[in-house]
Amino acid sequence: MEKDINKIISTNLTKLRKQKKLTQLELANKFNFSDKTISKWESAESLPNIEVLCKLAEFYGLTLN
Repeated sequence: MEKDINKIISTNLTKLRKQKKLTQLELANKFNFSDKTISKWESAESLPNIEVLCKLAEFYGLTLN
């Protein structure tokens, strides 16, 4: 179950970034992370904490609901 949720989140993060036409590096620079961190999020190796998820949702004009 947890892996399913992680995969859904990582897929959504990738899709949203690409819709904004941003590279991983460009997104990383906006939030003071490395592009390697963004890559890990998008490959479900790790995920951003809830605070960062909230900031990303706000950036993309979404809610976490």
